[in-house]
Amino acid sequence: MKQNRTGDISMQILVISDTHGRYDILRKVLSEHRDAAFVIHCGDGEYETERLIAEHPELKQWILQVRGNCDHDRAIPLVREIELPYGHKAVAVHGHTMMHGDLQQNLVDLAKECGADIVLFGHLHVRIDRNVEGIRLFSPGSAAQPRDQFPPGFGLLDVMEGGILTSH
Repeated sequence: MKQNRTGDISMQILVISDTHGRYDILRKVLSEHRDAAFVIHCGDGEYETERLIAEHPELKQWILQVRGNCDHDRAIPLVREIELPYGHKAVAVHGHTMMHGDLQQNLVDLAKECGADIVLFGHLHVRIDRNVEGIRLFSPGSAAQPRDQFPPGFGLLDVMEGGILTSH
């Protein structure tokens, strides 16, 4: 826990997705955010994440990941529920298995099923940060291959008693 940019006590979490083999990018972003409590990788980063953990085994407990459509290790879960401080809860998913019908509604329904206040997802390679039916939908965009007007990036969550601040 630390004092965040608004002066409140918070836990900062790094959210990254769709690194698609770009070990250099993953390593750079993680090295710049060593103060994060942990990292959530929202899929399509299996190989570079495995390499990072092989080189730095102490990071294994620091990096949580979900399986994307370009990941093949069945041991990586498709959905991960994450208990956060102050009674908050996140659910992480890549999103490729939820593209049938209305993606936004499918993500909201998943959050409600899990009792989560925020859904972290990737796959679209687009930054998204919106509230729908009281659920925060947050995509960090792609760290390697963005499909929107923004440069490659990642997201940060500041989890506080009063809520979760998000930023890209």
